[in-house]
Amino acid sequence: MNSAGNSAASNAAAAHGSNGNGTIAPCAEAPKSVGRNEDLAFHPSLEPSFGVEVELQILDRESGDLAPGAVRILKACEDDGVAGTTCELMQSMLEVKTGICSTVDEARDQLVARIGRVRNIATSLGYELAMASTHPFHHATTSTIFPDERYAKILERLQWLTYQRVMFGLHVHVGMPDGDTAIGVTNLLVRYLPHLIALSANSPFWQGVDTGLASTRVALYHLLPHAGIPQYFGDWKAFRHYCRVMLDCKTISSFKDIYWDIRPRPDFGTIEIRICDIPPTLTETLRLVALIRTLAVASLRLVKERPRVRRGAERRHWIAVENKWLATRYGLKATFVRTPSGKRRGLAQDVAELVEKLLPVARERGDDKYLAALRHPEKYETGADRQRKHFREHGDWKRLAMYLSEELARDLQALKGVAAPQPAAEAHASS
Repeated sequence: MNSAGNSAASNAAAAHGSNGNGTIAPCAEAPKSVGRNEDLAFHPSLEPSFGVEVELQILDRESGDLAPGAVRILKACEDDGVAGTTCELMQSMLEVKTGICSTVDEARDQLVARIGRVRNIATSLGYELAMASTHPFHHATTSTIFPDERYAKILERLQWLTYQRVMFGLHVHVGMPDGDTAIGVTNLLVRYLPHLIALSANSPFWQGVDTGLASTRVALYHLLPHAGIPQYFGDWKAFRHYCRVMLDCKTISSFKDIYWDIRPRPDFGTIEIRICDIPPTLTETLRLVALIRTLAVASLRLVKERPRVRRGAERRHWIAVENKWLATRYGLKATFVRTPSGKRRGLAQDVAELVEKLLPVARERGDDKYLAALRHPEKYETGADRQRKHFREHGDWKRLAMYLSEELARDLQALKGVAAPQPAAEAHASS
């Protein structure tokens, strides 16, 4: 990313929940007002560098329920100089971010170190941490909003809907060279939203009920204004015009008021892929990061080689609504609409073919060792699968919450001090 993007990302990553004197300071990215000219300019990133944002659950050790521990944990993180930790909407949420990375190995090293330290701090204060996109049995209206001006405004605007946002996701920023390219890559990536939903699905339960969905989080996000599949734009000029209209109408005050599954961030010089559930382990999270980053790189090359494809196809956006629902409901077992003419195929088969096509691109930066684990999605057990299996075997909500915490702890322990995974033998054979 360019220097402007570096500064913006660094400032966001360095924000904490306390200003050091015991009072609460704003910790979200400042919702700066977007001007009609300068702030709608795209700050280019010359390389497809990327950054990762991981949202974590804070659990009460005795009950397994979500606990409002963010203020205490973030204050301790600030005192100990833990980089990349910040608050989220609820006090039962934490976000851990990487800096700007060139390879998934870099993201791995940063996330293992940072989440490991945050977990040590949380456990010393009597909490546990877990990775899942909804809590299995927490009643959302009992949550506590983090004391921040931006979040207070969200509560005033959304009221009851605010408490339906007790959800946890994985966000990946990928650098783009200019606005037209950012729009072009977004248009190409819309087709792959169901693939990302299905692979990441980790939210089968909501308030003690099995919803029957692979991703309850994705379904709940439809309740929010300005959420869902991104609006279709043919170029950056059209997107700027949209933003100006929305700003003039005072329906948004910043880019963070747009909750699309993929959104441009001109201030960072990136597109931000927001569709994914957070998987139950960092190992699985890194596989998704590798897939997203490689998809973006392959799309960047296609846009450069064939500039006309950047305009995308509006029909793809139309059928994306149905495909997103099918993946939300059925996960990797979905049969999705492959073409605007109505041809269908199994989503798992399409994922397998996609991964095979992307492996040579991922291999260029050593990211293929993460992607190779997704080569056989028909055998892939998602977080949603494992949660359902655990509850059906044990029938105990607290035990399920603690199982999620233990999965994260075991994975962190396995990753600490261990070299990044080597390419699988079958990946070697295909090179």
